[in-house]
Amino acid sequence: GGDERMTQERIFEELNRIGVPTNVRGRDYIETALDWMLQHPGRRYAITKELYPMVAKLHGATAARVERAIRHAIANAFTRGNLEYLNRYFGYTVDSRKDKPTNSEFLTMVARRLQMKGENQYDPDQQS
Repeated sequence: GGDERMTQERIFEELNRIGVPTNVRGRDYIETALDWMLQHPGRRYAITKELYPMVAKLHGATAARVERAIRHAIANAFTRGNLEYLNRYFGYTVDSRKDKPTNSEFLTMVARRLQMKGENQYDPDQQS
């Protein structure tokens, strides 16, 4: 429904804000993973055992390839993305450059933030 499209648009915008490049394959995988996470809020799931295989199946890839591509996309965001914005998310981790979040940490943080944004339509962080 329209709700689903709204979710996908919010994911797309948030990843742009973070600075995950749109031209890397991991970006598609991250979008799919986040979409699924937001459709199943509150569900405990294993990123490695459930999420990667599910994303892989939807994209005709392997779980290992999905995991690598997501890691690559996150690494890109942390070298070329919006560090000021990332700092607000991951605080301490960004300063020590090499210390970027794991795939699970990244996906969980972004999903949580998108959930919060969905619940409070008013977002004081939002720069117009």
